Amino acid sequence: MKNYKKTIVVFGCTGTVGLPVLQLLIKENCIVRGVLRNPQRTYPISIKNTSNLSYVSADLAIIKEVEDACKFADTIFLLTATHPKQEEYETNVINAAKKYGVKRIVKLSAPDIEPVSLVEVSNWHRKIEGKLENSGIEFCCLRPQAFMQNWERNTFTIRRFGKIYGAIENAPRNYVDARDVAEIAVKLLLQNTPLELNYISISGPEAITNYDMAERLTRVTNTNIEYLNISSDELFKTLKNRAKLPKWLANHIVELDELAIKIPEPAEDSTEKILDKKPRLMNAYLQESKELFKRKSIWEF
Repeated sequence: MKNYKKTIVVFGCTGTVGLPVLQLLIKENCIVRGVLRNPQRTYPISIKNTSNLSYVSADLAIIKEVEDACKFADTIFLLTATHPKQEEYETNVINAAKKYGVKRIVKLSAPDIEPVSLVEVSNWHRKIEGKLENSGIEFCCLRPQAFMQNWERNTFTIRRFGKIYGAIENAPRNYVDARDVAEIAVKLLLQNTPLELNYISISGPEAITNYDMAERLTRVTNTNIEYLNISSDELFKTLKNRAKLPKWLANHIVELDELAIKIPEPAEDSTEKILDKKPRLMNAYLQESKELFKRKSIWEF
């Protein structure tokens, strides 16, 4: 139909990738529906000055609520928080999409790892991808490397102690800006022609060691920050007992460090070819975010 506006539903619209997806879509000729897990959640983007944005809330464990969120949608951006129930939640979305005739799903997935047993969370994503393959819905799974924004998880120890802790040794890790991933997702959500690929691996402009990251953070914050390599067991205990992370999440972080040592990460960017523009750089991200990493006096905590 002439001038038809697609309705695009965005799961995970408050997150690192989901929010920039939402920000980009509201500038396009489409109707955008953000899905909130909690009806009391503050809207990530106000609806006051936008005519094409709305929100619904849905408990992803309740099938009817998921179905209501997917009604009348043309396309879905599928992103739920990493969680032991992720397979259940995303399967509920896929089933609802199939029931209501959704034409396309773009899913944020995880890097392709062989053997998949090296990282438990990757196994969850492979199972969900299998559900998409059998759904009959056109789909594309994005498989990005680590996000630059993931460094914000280290702000507490950096700001308080000037320390970065990990078990990655001197292995470099590839980082991609979440905003570049969001742009790729939006391009696929809006594309009017059939998708050419079901799986797209996404890497950033360079692979960086934690020692190098400590040097970059030192420079951009003008304070001394160092990386301390500890054993995998020490890291797990620190994350579980001191940071109070759930066991599965502490294990996931350790698995990722161990994986980078076992399997070299890509050193070259893949986003330029997809987006036809240069990728965002880690140094640029750090410059933008330097206030998050600046050390604070102990009495400021």
